Amino acid sequence: MGRNKDLRKRIAGYQSMILKHEEKIRAELVKDYADESLIASWQREIRVWSETIARLTRRLRRDW
Repeated sequence: MGRNKDLRKRIAGYQSMILKHEEKIRAELVKDYADESLIASWQREIRVWSETIARLTRRLRRDW
């Protein structure tokens, strides 16, 4: 598989995981007693994945 195609697939995978975690956060916030530790954990993972997407996007734009 080509390098750019691989990077685009990885970015799409991270974006998908971010959307799933955002849905989990919304569902947890609707509850009467939301588990703040779960929400914090999901937000941390979203932040890490967003940083990874930014890094992969920079690598994708780089001319080789």
